[in-house]
Amino acid sequence: MSPTKEYERTRTEVLIETFIRKQLRLKAHTVTKVEETDECMLVSIDRLGKRLLRCGVCRQRCLEVHDIRREREWRDLSMRKLPLKLLYRPRRVECPRCGVRVEDFPWAEPWARVTTALSTAVAVLARELSWQGTAREYGLNWKSVATIVKRAVQYGLKHRARPPVHVIGMDEVSRRKGQVYLTVVYDLERRVLLWVGDDRTEEAVRPFFTKEMGKRR
Repeated sequence: MSPTKEYERTRTEVLIETFIRKQLRLKAHTVTKVEETDECMLVSIDRLGKRLLRCGVCRQRCLEVHDIRREREWRDLSMRKLPLKLLYRPRRVECPRCGVRVEDFPWAEPWARVTTALSTAVAVLARELSWQGTAREYGLNWKSVATIVKRAVQYGLKHRARPPVHVIGMDEVSRRKGQVYLTVVYDLERRVLLWVGDDRTEEAVRPFFTKEMGKRR
C-alpha cells in the first residue's frame, strides 16, 4: 500500500473514532479502536487515563475503582448500513454514598443492552409501526422492542407534567365476560385518561382524587 493510501486510511479511522466519541458524549471514556467486519462495526471503548468515573446509582464522581468486570456489548444505531456494537469492560467504583456499584454509562441506561440513542429511535418508530416491523427495521427481536417501549412509557409517565384537574369523571367498562369491570377516571376538561384500575383498587384510589379535587376548589 502506498504512503498516501495508508495515510488516508489512518485519517479516516481517526475521523470515525472522533465522530463516535462526540456522538456518545464521552468525557471519562474514549474510543480506542473501530473495526469493520462483514456483519457489523465493532467499537472498542476504554477509560480515558485516570478520569473519575461516576456511580451508576447516584452519579456522584468516585475516586477509586474497585474492579473491572468482563466485557459487555451494546447495540447502537447503524453506521454506513452496518450495525454498530460497542465493546467495553465496565468498572465497579467505590462510591462514598452507595458503596461498590457499577459505573454510570453515558451511552446507555444501567443493565440495558442497547444505547440510549437506539432506544429513543425504536420508541419513536414503534408509535408508527408494529413491534415486529420496528424490530425488523433495527435488527432486533420483538421482545427487545417491547422492553424498550415499556421503559419509554415508564419514563414518560414519571417525568410528565400534570396540570391541575378541575373536572373529574369516573365510569366502568366491561373487561371481559363474567362481570369483570375496570374503573376509568378522566379529566373531562381536557378529555384525558388519568387512571385505570379494577374494583379492588377503586376504593384505594378514590380518596386520592377526592383530596386532589379538594385542593383545586
